[in-house]
This record gives sequence, C-alpha cells and structure tokens, in this order.
Amino acid sequence: MSHENSAGRDQRITEIAHKIWEEEGRPDGRSEDHWARATAIVDAEALEAQPIAKKPAAKKAVSSKKKV
Repeated sequence: MSHENSAGRDQRITEIAHKIWEEEGRPDGRSEDHWARATAIVDAEALEAQPIAKKPAAKKAVSSKKKV
C-alpha cells in the first residue's frame, strides 16, 4: 500500500470512528473499540471493491460407458 493510499485509509477510518463515537453519545475511553470497528468497516469496503475473478468453467465428465 502506498503512503498516499495509507493516508487516505487512515483518514477514512478516523472519520468512521468519529461517527461511531458520536452515535454512541461521545463516551470516554472507547477510542480503541471505535478505531477497531471503523477499521473492520474500511477493510470490508475494500474487499467489496475488489473485482471478482471468474473461475474457469468446470469440464463435463465424460462417461466411459459406451452407448449401445
């Protein structure tokens, strides 16, 4: 991850953690929990943004029995 991407990721985590903190009524002593939750959200967003690789089509099994 480049420094620019890392800085952007950290900024996004900070914004989400702050939002969580506000939604919970601005409690003291919960910053690590808020940061962890925000990190999980950002990581999930990154996974969703990744393109899905197509798997090659499965080969059909060839029957070894001869038709009569």
